[in-house]
Amino acid sequence: MKIIIAPDSFKESLTATAVASCIEKGFSAIFPDCEYIKIPLADGGEGTVDVLLDALDGQQQTQSVRGPVSADVNATWALFDDGKSKTALIEIAAASGLDLITPTQRDPLNATSYGTGQSILQALDLGVQKILLGLGGSATNDAGAGILQALGGRLLDAQGNRLPFGGAALANLARIDLSQLDPRCKDVEFVVACDVSNPLTGKNGASAVFGPQKGATPEMVELLDHALGHFADIAQQTTHINHQQSAGFGAAGGAPLGLSLAFNIEIKAGIDMVLDILKVDQLLPSVDLVISGEGMMDNQTLNGKAPFGIAKRAEKQGIPVIAIAGSLGREVDQLYSVINSIFGSVRSPQSLNQVFSEASDNLTRTARNIAATLAIGNQLPITNHIESVNLIDKASL
Repeated sequence: MKIIIAPDSFKESLTATAVASCIEKGFSAIFPDCEYIKIPLADGGEGTVDVLLDALDGQQQTQSVRGPVSADVNATWALFDDGKSKTALIEIAAASGLDLITPTQRDPLNATSYGTGQSILQALDLGVQKILLGLGGSATNDAGAGILQALGGRLLDAQGNRLPFGGAALANLARIDLSQLDPRCKDVEFVVACDVSNPLTGKNGASAVFGPQKGATPEMVELLDHALGHFADIAQQTTHINHQQSAGFGAAGGAPLGLSLAFNIEIKAGIDMVLDILKVDQLLPSVDLVISGEGMMDNQTLNGKAPFGIAKRAEKQGIPVIAIAGSLGREVDQLYSVINSIFGSVRSPQSLNQVFSEASDNLTRTARNIAATLAIGNQLPITNHIESVNLIDKASL
């Protein structure tokens, strides 16, 4: 029997690689002779660079760039060179992420994506032909204005002065000058990976939906929504499309809008991008079972998360899918449309610190119990395998 183990990370406790290893450990206690293929996943946001660097022969690049508020940060991205072409994989969270600042430093009115633009420039300097930009975890609400500014685009007010950084300043935008934009932008294939379909503005837009988690008050949300809408109106003079309601343009504080002024962008679901890079479709035909999971699973997992992405691919080839989560939300019924069985791994009501500290043991135990249930269902001998388990407390089985 061949099993693919393809989970996302359990945030704040286990990396995707660690999750895959725990599941393999639990399953191999019951099915030691199975062939296990571990494919740690990410959905285009935080952790994507690490996952693909581990899976592929990539080079880690690190550069000091401007952070989302003021202080410089060391942003890491991945360079892949197959001898014929070079591809850069960059996460907006690495230079402009919410995790780079403390809650008291959150400043959605003035936070900038400029540092992400600096990482893109570094990739261009290294001669890449393709850039993959993962959106997710940003601290910014500037519609990618900072990225555009880093690449040489000038955002000017009515007096011809350059606008300061941040989304709030876009309310004063009068003209976009791309005459000094880096000329290499027009020759690069640019894929934007995101897992949301929110538009740029409105009640489901970048500011209203994601602004509060970045520190925006209701008054700030209204101001930023207006500013981003104004940016889209002015940008239409260049792109000939008003992107206020374009699907996906609300990701990462509206970053696709600024990017669309510099590049001919393609927006793609992050998990699909990762699965394509890893050539998962070529592995599935010979597989008997797929196991996936993530830290928290509920019906929101259907919105482009890793377990849903791999489950859709498996479903097309008639392969059953089991998912293991750190915890399950109240509503999971819609997940059964593509995932056959779903399990939570937390063994009892626990404090958050205890959940994190026991995540590895709980996940291994859950995987082992699922495997044992499968073995019983298939009337396979399991006694000897159970006796060999020494990592799991047999008294709890």
